[in-house]
Amino acid sequence: MPRIAQPREPGRPTTTSQHARRRAILRAAARLGADLGLERVQMSDVATAAGVALGTLYRYYPSKHHLYSGVLEAAVTELPPPAGRPGDPVGAVADFLENAVTQLLRRPLLGRAMVVSVNAVRSAGTVAADTTMRDRIIAVAGIAEPDAGDHQLARLAEQCAYGIMTWATAGQLGAAEAAADMRRACDLLLAPWGERRDDER
Repeated sequence: MPRIAQPREPGRPTTTSQHARRRAILRAAARLGADLGLERVQMSDVATAAGVALGTLYRYYPSKHHLYSGVLEAAVTELPPPAGRPGDPVGAVADFLENAVTQLLRRPLLGRAMVVSVNAVRSAGTVAADTTMRDRIIAVAGIAEPDAGDHQLARLAEQCAYGIMTWATAGQLGAAEAAADMRRACDLLLAPWGERRDDER
């Protein structure tokens, strides 16, 4: 298993060319991860495939786990919002997270690389917490001014989603089971959002 590098915050691009280089790195890592899996991907191969220097790659991603955690963050950012669920925050989030797990399992080697990596980075505590999934859940639910309770519900949904993804990418759940579990978890965990909607009618 790849090791976590010395604790440091990964570099963030600030210029247009730096953003383009980072996108190229993430695309190359996704392609290689889908073909080879986490263990067989070499950072030097990612740098070559992305057309960047190895030092540039390490500036943004100090380890392979940081890299594939970044691939997951980008994938979550690019997930399309669900359509056709106005006024149904629970259903919208369930659709969104069901799509997330379905997309993840379409490329199982890459899915496993991303989930293993995000768990490794989080457990090492080497970077600031990534709130991308939480922020997307709140946005998909249509909550414009979330309070502390809303943030807690989104965090619970995120934690459950990553748990289901971990089981699914480890082969403990089939795609249909994972999707059904994700939907059921949303129904249970996010019930207060549904109750709030009913009260507002």
